[in-house]
Amino acid sequence: MDRFLAGVDLFKRLAPIERQRLASVCRERRYAKGEVVFHAGDPAESVCIVKAGRVHLMQLLESGQASTTCVMTSGEVFCCLPALDRQPYPVDAIAAVDSVVVRIPTNAFHELLQKNPAFLQESLCLFCARLRQVEHKSCMIYDSAECRIAQSLVTLAKKFGPTIPLTKHELAELANTTVETAIRVLSHLKQQGIVTSGRGSTTISKLDQLERLARL
Repeated sequence: MDRFLAGVDLFKRLAPIERQRLASVCRERRYAKGEVVFHAGDPAESVCIVKAGRVHLMQLLESGQASTTCVMTSGEVFCCLPALDRQPYPVDAIAAVDSVVVRIPTNAFHELLQKNPAFLQESLCLFCARLRQVEHKSCMIYDSAECRIAQSLVTLAKKFGPTIPLTKHELAELANTTVETAIRVLSHLKQQGIVTSGRGSTTISKLDQLERLARL
């Protein structure tokens, strides 16, 4: 576990003894595809890290449609903001594929924040970056469906590279649109040679054109 934490950006600069102490209280758990890691409103008992697989942070909209706020991949820490305010989890976390999640007790994480100013600073920078992502996503509702899907693909490409291993249904949830609209937009992008699609994935062929559509 110590070796795994040493490879996670947030914990790389910890002193070995601090990382070993944290590793000793971590717990690893496997989740099957579709299994809930935690529900919105649950007590925030752990700070979580994806060790393998993919976890989606989701909200249920008033319309009944599911909206994906963030896609977490291997090595990414998620829902760590409650470690600061000790409030419940703000979203649902769902394993999008068979996944392994490492859980750090919130108390242990909070204690480290108090004792290590440099770690606190690193954590705050991570939290701020995540909040900016959420804020940017909230502004996307005023963009066209094509723009929203393009923005989602560009963001995902930073995590996965040119081939995005999300289904059209998952892309629709991330872009806050319907599956039918996502299929139509992706078909149009494919006709333009900007993307190609396979079963359960989309590959970006012309990133520069996609970025222009995303207005980035």
